[in-house]
Amino acid sequence: MGEQPDRVALDRIIEEWSSDQTLSTRRLASEVAAVLRSLSPESLAISERIACVTMSTPLAEPAAITFGALANYFDAIGQGVTPPVIATTTGSAPASTVTLLRTWIAIPVKEATKRASFVAGFALPANDSHIAAMVANARPIASHAEPPLPSGSEPGYLDMRQAQQRQEGERSAAAQLEAMQIAAQRAEQKAEHERAKNAVIESQLQRYQSEIELIHLEAIEERRQRTILTEQLRQHAGIIEFMNPDNPLSPEEGRRMVAAWDELTESGTMDPVAENGIGIGELARRWWRDRFGEPAGIVVKHLQWALTWPARKKGGMVAKRQCEKG
Repeated sequence: MGEQPDRVALDRIIEEWSSDQTLSTRRLASEVAAVLRSLSPESLAISERIACVTMSTPLAEPAAITFGALANYFDAIGQGVTPPVIATTTGSAPASTVTLLRTWIAIPVKEATKRASFVAGFALPANDSHIAAMVANARPIASHAEPPLPSGSEPGYLDMRQAQQRQEGERSAAAQLEAMQIAAQRAEQKAEHERAKNAVIESQLQRYQSEIELIHLEAIEERRQRTILTEQLRQHAGIIEFMNPDNPLSPEEGRRMVAAWDELTESGTMDPVAENGIGIGELARRWWRDRFGEPAGIVVKHLQWALTWPARKKGGMVAKRQCEKG
């Protein structure tokens, strides 16, 4: 039968115990047998995946090992006899053809070791040399017969062991609860930190959104103003070209009249007649004289006619003082 690292042959398990365990093999085998009987009914078959029987000649039906048969096998070892065969559900089978799953058999071995150590702690003061030798797998100091070491699976010791396990379970549960509470506190602290960080991010996002909205509104206003300006330019496209000296259709005298109106009224913001007490014709004549020389009378009349606004033409305010000549 080939070696399987995850399994151990039944006839070689004692050899492994001799090198790995602190208890004597006989003591350990007896305790393992007692543990197996306390785990399940003796008639219950162990899963084939855990205890596998491999025969050179296949049987009519698969053979299985019961908890009781395996316990009896270890009991025999505890009595100093290593059975060459083990009982199966279909008859006897060589121990060499039976393999156990290492991770499974390790469980009762571990519990058996704990039970034996637990019992030794109670029995050692009264039976110290013999028990110490049994536990240490050594010879007792005294040569006379000593009372047998009690099994850790006996009712009284088993009850105490189970009480100890409950206490250990409670301590473990308390430790787990404390660890959970610490983890919960750390999680809450982390969550609080994340909430604070998210609040800062949310505040920044709101500020960015406000800035974006303001930029959007400014862009809308800019487009509106641009539209108004475009419309104004469209409406005044004619006067712009009228005042364009590069446009061959632009009359020079016309440009001068517009320039005179612009300067005399300060771009239409002031009534020069009311401000100076001088008529528009005289103001126009002076403006023309200062720039182009003394104008002809017809030019002055044209300027006066062109530059007099409706209120003046309808009999508005007259000059406050006599027009000064030249």
